[in-house]
Amino acid sequence: MKKKWILLILATIWLNCACETSNSYFYVKAMKPEELKINAFERCGNKYKIIAYEDDTAIIKCLEKND
Repeated sequence: MKKKWILLILATIWLNCACETSNSYFYVKAMKPEELKINAFERCGNKYKIIAYEDDTAIIKCLEKND
């Protein structure tokens, strides 16, 4: 019975940690680089990275989790 409780607690902790560490990727459609930077700053703050950029669309990754 004690092993079942330990496994239940460990599974709960594992699920909570797995849910919190997701990467935040999103697409931004912007005609100018300034618009792209403004959208990225509004969503991520100062900590973001542009993963890919084509014509008028970019993929951006937040490096830190925002609350």
